[in-house]
Amino acid sequence: MPLVFLVVGIATIRDYGINWDNPLHFSRGQSYLWYFMTGKTNLNNPSPGDIRRSFYQNDIYNFEYFIKNDSGHPPLGDILSALTNYIFYQKLNILSDISSYHLFIIGTSFLLVLSVAFFVKNEFGLFPAIVSSLVLATYPLFFSESHFNIKDPPEATFFGLTLIFFYWGIVKNNWKYIIISSLAAGLALGTKLNVVFAIFVVGPWLIYHLIKKLFQDQSFGKFVVFYKERIALIISLIIYLPISLGIVYATWPFLWRDPIRNIFKILGYYQQIGIGTPVEMSHYIFKGWNLYPSYWIAVTTPIPVLVLLFLGLIFFIFSKKFKKASVCLFVALWFLTPIIRVSWPNAVIYGGVRQFMEFVPALAVLCGIGAYALINFFKRSSLKPVVYVLIIISLSFSFLEMVKIHPNENIYFNQIVGGLEGAMKKNIPYWGNTYGNVYLQGVKWINENAEKGAKVALPIGGISNIPRTMLRSDIDYSKPNWTGPNHGGEYGVEMYFEWPAKYWYSFQYYDQYLEPIYVYSVDGIPLLKIWKNDMEYTRAEFKKELVYEPAFVKIEKNMLNEQLKIDMGKEIFLTRLEIDHSNTNCKNQIWGYIAISSNGKNWDREVEPITLSQAVMSGADEKIIGWSDTNFVYLFAGKRARYIILDPQMENSCYLNNYSVEVMGLEVLP
Repeated sequence: MPLVFLVVGIATIRDYGINWDNPLHFSRGQSYLWYFMTGKTNLNNPSPGDIRRSFYQNDIYNFEYFIKNDSGHPPLGDILSALTNYIFYQKLNILSDISSYHLFIIGTSFLLVLSVAFFVKNEFGLFPAIVSSLVLATYPLFFSESHFNIKDPPEATFFGLTLIFFYWGIVKNNWKYIIISSLAAGLALGTKLNVVFAIFVVGPWLIYHLIKKLFQDQSFGKFVVFYKERIALIISLIIYLPISLGIVYATWPFLWRDPIRNIFKILGYYQQIGIGTPVEMSHYIFKGWNLYPSYWIAVTTPIPVLVLLFLGLIFFIFSKKFKKASVCLFVALWFLTPIIRVSWPNAVIYGGVRQFMEFVPALAVLCGIGAYALINFFKRSSLKPVVYVLIIISLSFSFLEMVKIHPNENIYFNQIVGGLEGAMKKNIPYWGNTYGNVYLQGVKWINENAEKGAKVALPIGGISNIPRTMLRSDIDYSKPNWTGPNHGGEYGVEMYFEWPAKYWYSFQYYDQYLEPIYVYSVDGIPLLKIWKNDMEYTRAEFKKELVYEPAFVKIEKNMLNEQLKIDMGKEIFLTRLEIDHSNTNCKNQIWGYIAISSNGKNWDREVEPITLSQAVMSGADEKIIGWSDTNFVYLFAGKRARYIILDPQMENSCYLNNYSVEVMGLEVLP
């Protein structure tokens, strides 16, 4: 199974896009790798042997930039992916630029599948090992993201290798395994800091193991003699942490200049991203604990896998009777620790469970244990061969579910919630979030169908979300290509799922005003849409705007400051609010908001700030939008309302200084 996983992974490597975080990681990895290989701090003078250059070898984001501005996650995974790019693209040219980066992820994921298979075979036998490796290799999230997620699958791999070799080192009295574990821990720590929570796996298990050993030896004297014979093992444990930390320090030049200050900077980053439960998780909070991670795992794991997982956990509870208590405790701690970490009160979790993917290999091992328990239950029965067949057939159906939605396995939902459609209807946070993978489907359509010299824009995503090398060379691709109500004829490409940015005007304009010319769906649910911004594809009811005269415009006092309230006298479909104002003897706007209402009682607050133009445009088009120092413009995508409030949330706002108001809306009701 591990070898099949590797072959299939490489064969399907071109089917996937990139994670929207990857471009910066690629550039950072290249800058550090180039320094380690050549001692040079910039990429301006590649060596004569380098006949190719990666798109992400950036002369601006080079070593000199990162040595001063780096932070966040450690860069070891970035460096190793840059190395596979250097070998398989720049030197050998047997993979494309982007695919060669992703080869690192597939390679490390293969090591995890292989290690899990060996671990389970040693402890429970061949068939449970086949089951565990099959579950891991076909687990929807893991299989999909092993193609393009540069952080989480490698972290899960190094985390798993750290634990497996530590376990073997202790139970087999092999100091070499402990050294391998320390190296794996260094690789894990050099990728993400998640591995520090491995102490909550090995700590309780090691205490249990030592106490159990003490009782077996029946006297403390024998116990001491037993461990005196393991002096090499003890030494390997003493040097464990220096080895792991040394790997991180050696491979992260950012730490070299000012280690103490930069370490605190990194810890501050992890504190920032790791604390504070998102608002969308409020429905999943129970007495402070966040049940979202457990719920997400339950509804995104194939049903046959859930059954085997349940059996594995049951076996863990009764494992002492089968003399498997030690290994079962180890695996259960491995499975539960990452989940508890993100479920802990006030811990952050978003985007599903990819951020703590370390639980997935443990889940696969527990499934192998579940298969072991089921077989042992029927070991004296004539039904035993049937059990083997049923397990394989049920897992095969899970695999076929993955094939059906390929290459979008990371948005899989099982039958408990009714698949992806059910997840959408239940509005499960981050349903349909492919983290940028689905952009590739839009790229394929554009390359095949767009006219020569066509313009392409992303209304929400960053320009790096679609690598320029994926698009035809004649295509004009940039953020300012978005022309909104000016109908510039550009193609708009964007992911389509429930995320806050969908409420930004730049996205809502495309979605409300235009009929899509291409929709990429999975199980009938749109994941990506492409629009062409011209009058031909503009919905009839959105083609003409009128200036509406407000019934009244007045300044009202609230508890803190003055706010502008507009009553249109009737409901209209808003498209534009424009306020001409003076900028003398007043304060520049630094915050504030717009809210709209149909009845004057229930208000919907617009998500976009009033301090920046919603239209990202350039040149003459920007003047047409009208934003300036003395002209405030706020755009609405045909929203139905009678009342508008502009609350500057400050005194003496320039927006309310010698102002005049103009409101525009649609000619007819949609």
